[in-house]
Amino acid sequence: MTYVLDYSFYGVLSNMKKIRYLVCLCLLVLCYNAAALDYFSEGERLFRENHPAQAIPLLYQASLLAGTDPRVFNYLGLCYQQTGKYSDAISTFMKGTSSTGTDRKALFFNAGNVYFIQSQFTESESMYSRAIELDSAYAPAYLNRANARVKQLKFALAIDDYNMYLVLDPATWQIDSIKQLVGLLTKEKNNAEEAVLRKAAEKDAAEAEKKAADERYQKLLDSVNSSLQSVDKASTLSAGSEDIMNYTEEGQLE
Repeated sequence: MTYVLDYSFYGVLSNMKKIRYLVCLCLLVLCYNAAALDYFSEGERLFRENHPAQAIPLLYQASLLAGTDPRVFNYLGLCYQQTGKYSDAISTFMKGTSSTGTDRKALFFNAGNVYFIQSQFTESESMYSRAIELDSAYAPAYLNRANARVKQLKFALAIDDYNMYLVLDPATWQIDSIKQLVGLLTKEKNNAEEAVLRKAAEKDAAEAEKKAADERYQKLLDSVNSSLQSVDKASTLSAGSEDIMNYTEEGQLE
């Protein structure tokens, strides 16, 4: 008896294995994304309920998983900030700026706030500027950059930022305080400019007086040297004459 192998049967088995593999792979991906969703959802809930310390480990796990909500970097960074972990907060915000789908201007803005809290005003100003580069109409970044510039005594630049903030957000509840501050900064800026001009004028006057004094001193030296030369010349002409006796040709009367 001759047996004929039905290769089509093996082909069906092979296809079934492929299908089974693809189904398992899809299930793994779904479970993976579900885990990310669970970590994020629970972490977000704790964050919104003002439990940042408890939210951190969940949000951190969610940040490591693909397909997680891009807001995770913002929430996690804010939790670090609220618990005083400033270095971790900045690292998280900056990591978020390199991830897909994140609100980069908000991340730069929040990083600027953390630098500001630590009195690192140069770095803070830089972060706010990067947020503005991404969105030139982002009003909060102008306000906070103005505050950072005031801390660095950059009054003219701060005034520009405050004015721009009022243009972008004219209904702000801080309008009266900001206008009053702008007035004070403008006065201080003018006083500083006047002080610089006054100092420059005093420097010029001092240099002019020094030059005049140097000229007077030089004239005095010239006069003294001239007098000394005259004395030296007279002394040279009379040298040796002190030994010559007076002589008269008149005879003595007897």
